[in-house]
Amino acid sequence: MRMTERDAGRRALLGASRGVVKAVSSRARQTKLQHLDIEALAGERHEGAEHMEPYGFTARPHAGAEAVVVYPTGNRSHPIIIAVADRQYRLQGLEDGEIALYDDIGQKVHLTRSGIVISGSAITIEGDLTVNGAVTITGASLTHNGKNVGASHAHSGVTPGTGTTGAPV
Repeated sequence: MRMTERDAGRRALLGASRGVVKAVSSRARQTKLQHLDIEALAGERHEGAEHMEPYGFTARPHAGAEAVVVYPTGNRSHPIIIAVADRQYRLQGLEDGEIALYDDIGQKVHLTRSGIVISGSAITIEGDLTVNGAVTITGASLTHNGKNVGASHAHSGVTPGTGTTGAPV
């Protein structure tokens, strides 16, 4: 069967659309990709559509997020989601060339023009940390091995003169 110009145009029009995420599917699949339930144009629903995420990045979008859906060869029975965005949480005010990784509770890693800013209620580093350069701490305390070694710490074994003190208490 030969495809006419009209058929090709129709397939091109049906090849992509916008959609709204309705749910994240938790069904196990052999593909190991995340699957989303979406509603596309005119109420067209797709359950378990594959979400192709960029290598090294993953996210679990909220219901209501918007998706870009492609349909290879115009076949609407096999949608593939290539992007998901959520206007509600998107960071604004970035300068030209800046990038950021962020979530819905305000945590972010922001590569600014003047340096990298990591914001969150708590930051945990697992593994070794090497700092080449000065470290400035602007907080109430610095704890090392369970001992406060910040500005308001005390030492044991203080002896007047040229002696040294004991370890922090």
